[in-house]
Amino acid sequence: MKKFMLLFFCTVSFSSQAAATWHSGKVRTVYPISSGGFIITFDNDHPSCQNPSNPKYYHVVEGKNGVTKDAVKNFLSVALSAGAMQKKLTINFDCSDKGCYINRLNINFQS
Repeated sequence: MKKFMLLFFCTVSFSSQAAATWHSGKVRTVYPISSGGFIITFDNDHPSCQNPSNPKYYHVVEGKNGVTKDAVKNFLSVALSAGAMQKKLTINFDCSDKGCYINRLNINFQS
């Protein structure tokens, strides 16, 4: 019974994790939303982002995909900087959810 419970716990733990996917592109828009988060759109879309918008919406929302309130502020600063400098922004998002929730990002200064 202990082995069964351990196997069950491991299966549930692994199946509930986000499907992390990397994407890079130049920022087209940064769209603040009323919940305190924001949406990023790019000059290109990742085929794994399943939301129906065109261009695809990549969301940054507190409490989604491990993002904290402070992280939302930091991510906004990085996204706006990348857009203002016309540099590529690389994000990591959850492709298992139609929200394509971002939990990491960085600016590529070499592009």
